[in-house]
Amino acid sequence: MTLKDFGVSAMTAAMLTMSTAALATNSGAVVATQAKATKTAEASQAKIDKYADSTDAMLAEYKGLLRQIDSMKVYNEQIGRMVSSQQEELDSLNRQIAQIDQTAMEVVPLMLKMIDALDEFVALDLPFQNEERITRVEELRALMDRADVTTSEKFRKVMEAYQIEEGFSRSIESYKASLERNGETVTFDFLRIGRTALLYQSPDGGETGLWNQQTRQWEKLPQSYRIAVQQGLRIAKKQAPPALIKLPVFAGEEG
Repeated sequence: MTLKDFGVSAMTAAMLTMSTAALATNSGAVVATQAKATKTAEASQAKIDKYADSTDAMLAEYKGLLRQIDSMKVYNEQIGRMVSSQQEELDSLNRQIAQIDQTAMEVVPLMLKMIDALDEFVALDLPFQNEERITRVEELRALMDRADVTTSEKFRKVMEAYQIEEGFSRSIESYKASLERNGETVTFDFLRIGRTALLYQSPDGGETGLWNQQTRQWEKLPQSYRIAVQQGLRIAKKQAPPALIKLPVFAGEEG
């Protein structure tokens, strides 16, 4: 090998050495750049994933809010219908109250007239159970002045009193009461037959009489009526079955 050849070979070797070194340097830079790019990509992906998770959470929350809004719309519509219904009911109650007030203005004077008529009727009727019946009328008058009693309850009580009085026309009863005799108070057995006859008899049967509606006085009856009145008293006390008895009757005066 000549010196010239040796020099070429050495130069070639030196160039190869330099190329290898440069290649190694370039490869390291590429690897470092790639690694950096990879880390950057990973960081970016992490941010993207984070943003994606945040977006999903916000979307879920948004959808939840939409559902709540829809529910609130339905609830508000229902509340609106309830409020409307309550307002209609309130308007109806106000109308009823106004009608009741108007009715009360008309009914109260009517009830007062009915009580006056009942009082007059009791005074003109056969004088049976007078204390009880007069007390009932007085209680009705006192009831009308009470503010804690409703108009309907007052009207019910008035009608109840009328029903009691009407019932006397269809019943027979026996009761004890007193009459004045020669300045003394004597107790008798009384027999009321509807509103047709009101008779009395002493417990020993020694005196029998009746109320004369024409003269409005008590009158004694002949002893011939003693047995008939005794039988009537037994029938009224349910001590004997109903039977036909002969009793005197005084009709009222013709109006």
